[in-house]
Amino acid sequence: MEGIVFGKIEDIEGLIESLSPFKIAILTNSTVANLWLKEVLDALSDHSPIPIIIPDGEKYKDLETARYIWDRLYEIGFTRKSLLIGLGGGVVTDIAGFVASTYMRGTYLGLIPTTLLAQVDAAIGGKTGINFHGKNMIGTFYLPNFVLIDIRTLTTLPLVEVLNGMAEVIKYAVLDKEVYNILKGISTPKEAIESEELIRKSVAVKVRVVEEDLKESGKRRILNLGHTVGHAIEKLSNYKIKHGFAVSVGLVAAAKIGEELYGFDSEKVIELIKKFGLPLHNPFPPEKVVEAMKMDKKAWYGKIIFIIPIDIGNVSIEEVPEDLILKVLGEMRS
Repeated sequence: MEGIVFGKIEDIEGLIESLSPFKIAILTNSTVANLWLKEVLDALSDHSPIPIIIPDGEKYKDLETARYIWDRLYEIGFTRKSLLIGLGGGVVTDIAGFVASTYMRGTYLGLIPTTLLAQVDAAIGGKTGINFHGKNMIGTFYLPNFVLIDIRTLTTLPLVEVLNGMAEVIKYAVLDKEVYNILKGISTPKEAIESEELIRKSVAVKVRVVEEDLKESGKRRILNLGHTVGHAIEKLSNYKIKHGFAVSVGLVAAAKIGEELYGFDSEKVIELIKKFGLPLHNPFPPEKVVEAMKMDKKAWYGKIIFIIPIDIGNVSIEEVPEDLILKVLGEMRS
């Protein structure tokens, strides 16, 4: 997958040269605007970029916010040959991609992910979305023209946002032995965000899978490891539990199911989750979690499909009996 660049925000001028955009708009939220917007505006000063600032938070990843952005693009005379840049975390990169893919049936799109979660996951692979009766229930597959990863932006993250991204990194560690070995040698969240090697390898795992299956008809589904339970927990909490914290619980559930079915050593996952201080316990009644899972877009033909670790670097995609899911979730109750 072309267009993923590790560098500094000031490098963006070179990335847009081949696009020659008619206009440039920068979508960001109120938090990131105070930290990194000026640097992007300065780097693109010759192009008179127009900032569009939305409130910070998952609850704003909705149709109302998308409509606000569409209105702003219309007001400034945006065209299909214009460039929308998403500067921020997963909420911003998801909604920027959705808006770019739908406005005039597609404009240029660039992403500058500023959180660990966005750099290793949300900004990579072309998935876009807004929430509608559930996480990312409305969306498209739309590859950005470029993704610029500047790991300096991670230094301004509060610890909770670093941990929010660590769950996705742990997911890659289960899917890939190389990431697992790197992560085993890292002791703290601070070390993790300073390791460009860890972030590059995590991105490489996702890119490798996405290149084989862009629209999630087959192998790409392995990237949903931990998300079957994770999305249900997010929904039940009304998105008060952050994505990475919910996925962390989902990773434990998947590992324990893998232990039941294949003898997977669930401690390999649990020790990583403990090391980074992520949650291990299910906060909701198992029946409620299963009910929410059945409504998630990751359920195929009404069946609950899990990604189950067999060993580090080897997973299975399969339907899991409901009684086993309930048993495991019951054992994990906090």
